[in-house]
Amino acid sequence: MLEVASEKLTERERECLKHFREAREGGLSFAEYCRSSGLKANEWHAVRHGMVVKGLMPPGQGGGPKKKPSRKKRARFIPVRVKSAGVTVASAAPACRVRHPSGCVIECVSWPDPSWMRALLEARS
Repeated sequence: MLEVASEKLTERERECLKHFREAREGGLSFAEYCRSSGLKANEWHAVRHGMVVKGLMPPGQGGGPKKKPSRKKRARFIPVRVKSAGVTVASAAPACRVRHPSGCVIECVSWPDPSWMRALLEARS
């Protein structure tokens, strides 16, 4: 919960803290709480930021429910070097770059066979 020594707070800071607590108790993010209450969220975020800077409130302690970790993870790019007949492909300038709808990017140093391109582009991700 938001624990702050109230004797150190200005009236506006007390009001800001009250809004953050109400948002948390209602299970809303602070932005959702502000929209539903007719408040301007950016003004109250500025007040809260001032409280964090003064050391009256810890950073990251806001008014919404705790967010669950995202299930969506970004794919990491893994550089691949393919050697053929003593030539490192990654160092040659690509003649063709294919961006598949799945997000995969393939660079070729020479034009690939049209049947291979057709099969690749028709594949579903």
